[in-house]
Amino acid sequence: MKRILLHITILAAIFTAHASTPAVKPDSQDKPQQIVSFVKTEHDAAWYARQAELWSAQVTLIPDDDDAWINWFHATRYKQMFESEDNDYDEAPLITIAEKVRKERPESYARYCLDYYSTMWLKGSNDLEDNMEKAIKMRPDNAYMYKDYVVYLLNKGNLELMGDILKKWYETGEFSYTLLSYAYNQLAGMEQNGILFVNGDIPTFSSLLIQYGKGLHADKTVICISLLYSPDYLKNICNQLGIAEISGPTDWTEDGMQKWEDEFFLAVANKTGRPIYFSTLLSNLPFKDKLYSEGLVYKYSPKRYDNLSVKRKNFEDIYLTDYLFETFTPETYEASAYRLNLNYIPCFKSLLDFYKENGDRRQMRKLYSMMKRIVARTENISDEERKRYYDEIDR
Repeated sequence: MKRILLHITILAAIFTAHASTPAVKPDSQDKPQQIVSFVKTEHDAAWYARQAELWSAQVTLIPDDDDAWINWFHATRYKQMFESEDNDYDEAPLITIAEKVRKERPESYARYCLDYYSTMWLKGSNDLEDNMEKAIKMRPDNAYMYKDYVVYLLNKGNLELMGDILKKWYETGEFSYTLLSYAYNQLAGMEQNGILFVNGDIPTFSSLLIQYGKGLHADKTVICISLLYSPDYLKNICNQLGIAEISGPTDWTEDGMQKWEDEFFLAVANKTGRPIYFSTLLSNLPFKDKLYSEGLVYKYSPKRYDNLSVKRKNFEDIYLTDYLFETFTPETYEASAYRLNLNYIPCFKSLLDFYKENGDRRQMRKLYSMMKRIVARTENISDEERKRYYDEIDR
């Protein structure tokens, strides 16, 4: 199970992997800061180390402060992650915190949350995973924990309660308008009842918030690939799709897991008969000779078709693109939102070339200026990388 959620986090970092040194906002050296996902706001290992010290001191000062325990755990985990050169970071400090809260506050909200985190991210059994259900009952309106509530409930197939939480999360207005707009465009460009395969925190949460929080495109099914390695999630997805349960992988090598994923995708396509799509953000795409770009998604099709006309319709009539030129709400996911928009450039370069070749100057100018504006608004990229994007647009 550790691999599942760790894999999600790693893939979520696709939007920040090439960023320059993360901007650390000034704050008090003596006041602990709430720890949020590095996909939302990224800091370096030294910052997380300092926060771990401050939250540890807060726990010592006020032992019944549940939020302090949780932030201490998160700060320590990110410190270990950012100090490690690979994904196999030292878990000992995290195990110490989890064991300490179990001993000192055995029936607390913090204990139940850390039990869940231990199951997801640390080596060990899954016996304590369902303590998250107790945590949700104790504090169902804790917005800080909504993302973790959603992952747990999605895994367990409790879509009704998950939907309630996603509505509350959406209504906070806290989630990035930029990321929601991107997710909306992905879903809007798909055929009715389409199935979209995604990976990572951001694509999963933003799509679910559009569907359950905003109430749009509920006919479509979003599947998080890395969660398929959870037996509960795999079973629930098969039930949701109305197909016989598909067995999980038996070969846990990288090649073995990729082979199983490809077989799963094909089984879903054949058994459901529904349109199948893949996010263009996926690092490993199956059936590349049968995938056709329609904009922000690839559609699986055994037969060739005029996908450029679909891409053109998406750009001209379906996608909402005003937000790519300017927004009037503060960006809450500054570490990833604008970098995500850079994906429009490779996705729509072929359409830009089409407009040029066919003399459609009005649409060409619109798409060209949109691409240029995206690059200009993107922070945390080097001058060299920015130039590469500009050169790609003008090529």
